[in-house]
Amino acid sequence: MFERLGSLLFSFRGRLPRSTFWWAAILVGAAFVALMVALEATSGQKASLVLYPPLFWIAAALAVKRLRDRGRRAAWLIVLLVPILGPLWVLVELGFRRGTPGENRYGQDPLEIHGDYLTVK
Repeated sequence: MFERLGSLLFSFRGRLPRSTFWWAAILVGAAFVALMVALEATSGQKASLVLYPPLFWIAAALAVKRLRDRGRRAAWLIVLLVPILGPLWVLVELGFRRGTPGENRYGQDPLEIHGDYLTVK
């Protein structure tokens, strides 16, 4: 279980379906806020700065895998530099658009990986 969680949060390999993307983003965001509040309450505001590098790494890993599920390269994240429209496009692309059906150049469709448990290979 911890191996899958580590791969989900820290690895840039593979594809990620929308539902997993949303659940991971919400849970990581909630954990970040809880840790930030706790650190700031006990050690001061500057202590919470240690939380930002892992947050950005996890956000980048989730975004790259989600882009790959859409059949796009990670370089599309550069669009985030465009004020207002860039982040809006990324939100729609990652959070609301369906991934490419079937296998693409980044791997198998994450919704079809497990398949039917009765299928003999």
